[in-house]
Amino acid sequence: MINKCPNCGDDLVITSYKCNSCLTEVSGEFEMGKFQMLDIEDLEFIELFLQKRGSIKDVGEILGISYPTVRNRIDKIVKKLGGKIDKKESRIDILNMVDRGEITPDQASELLKELKDEWRKENDFRYAKRRKNYSWTSEWSFGSCR
Repeated sequence: MINKCPNCGDDLVITSYKCNSCLTEVSGEFEMGKFQMLDIEDLEFIELFLQKRGSIKDVGEILGISYPTVRNRIDKIVKKLGGKIDKKESRIDILNMVDRGEITPDQASELLKELKDEWRKENDFRYAKRRKNYSWTSEWSFGSCR
């Protein structure tokens, strides 16, 4: 289903439904459901994910992509559907996945790096905001100190 305007890229609105049997037509402005707003690639990915009963490992093997890449794709789809992503997965959870054979040590390393990078993104701004007025902070040049 087309959900974006081919001219400007804005969301399209459904304005009528028509019965092919009796030709009854209902007009108005109808919102699309959340899943109708996903592109075909996302829908195919969701279908595969469901067929594999939520096994990220199996989906990754079939698509030839890593465990973290599958997780990132799931996260993007969840965001498109209006959901929020909880990136607070702990290091111990990741290590337990390795222990259970759900992911390889290399995949765990990628996830741990991703977790660390996410933490830095969330916290660097807060720390930088506190540090910027101090001349002793080595990350700031002399010109930026007040």
